[in-house]
Amino acid sequence: MTTEIARRFTGLGRLLPGWLRAPGRSTVKYRYELERELHDGPAAGLSALTLQLGLISATAGDPQLAARIDALRDTVCLLVERMRLLGATIHPPALAAGLEPAWMSVAEHGDLRLRLDLPGHDLGAQVSGRTGLLVADHLRTLEPGTAVQVRVRGKRLVRVHITEQRPGTAQQQHFYAVLG
Repeated sequence: MTTEIARRFTGLGRLLPGWLRAPGRSTVKYRYELERELHDGPAAGLSALTLQLGLISATAGDPQLAARIDALRDTVCLLVERMRLLGATIHPPALAAGLEPAWMSVAEHGDLRLRLDLPGHDLGAQVSGRTGLLVADHLRTLEPGTAVQVRVRGKRLVRVHITEQRPGTAQQQHFYAVLG
């Protein structure tokens, strides 16, 4: 499901081969707010429910009832994890810490071999958010084991070059984006 979402966001920009469509400023803000709503609302509520089920299970006098409550608690824990993964697909929480931690987290989760070539200066909040989502969305579309290099250059006009080599192939694919 997360791969489908990522393909939807990056696939729209593939009207020209090799060019990725960068998310707009309003998209970055919307996706951030949506991830916060998922995290602060349903995920936090389900986490509290998990704790309550654990307490009820511990005080239940009937072993069969305790086992059923534990099974429900495990199901709720699984739902919380899925919700957090969905939120991270919409907007990686690590993006607030910077591009490198966010992309490394996405790459680790997708079992990608990632090399980064980033500028030594700060890109600014708006461009950083747009660039972060652009690359994170693209990384989520790749199959496990893909070798990826991401190169970011520029200050006012930021250029992104992504080189990927899928497992079992010698051919590299190149993708580009320019953000102002």
